Amino acid sequence: MFQIPPNHRCPFCDYLAGATPCAFVTRERSVSAFMNRAQYEKGAALLVPNAHLESILGLDRELMGDLLAEAQRIAHAMIRAFGAVGLNLFQNNGVRAGQTIAHYHLHLVPRYPDSESTRIFREEDYPHTPLALLQERAAILRDAL
Repeated sequence: MFQIPPNHRCPFCDYLAGATPCAFVTRERSVSAFMNRAQYEKGAALLVPNAHLESILGLDRELMGDLLAEAQRIAHAMIRAFGAVGLNLFQNNGVRAGQTIAHYHLHLVPRYPDSESTRIFREEDYPHTPLALLQERAAILRDAL
């Protein structure tokens, strides 16, 4: 049976509503991007629909297109801003696939010459990055858009 992780409050909706501080990179009509608190690599970001949709199963084609177009735009900025030499895009749907937040999100992770190309990212392996540093990195990315 397909299961979404149980979340009593959606942290991404709290960011979008301004209830919790967040380092936004972009805020577009249907999607927003912000820095991931778990900086797997310098500049790691998340893209989310502005509407609360739990998984890829709830997205329509237009929204999927908006998400991928914004991912591409931010990917170019990661190369310009941080000198990324590669990029990982990934997302998880359902508990058994590793989804931990019940709001669809797409990870964008810039990779560098010294990155471990086969490393699998798990949030619990990384401490949360201070908001001030996330905001600094978000501003650098915004300037590169």
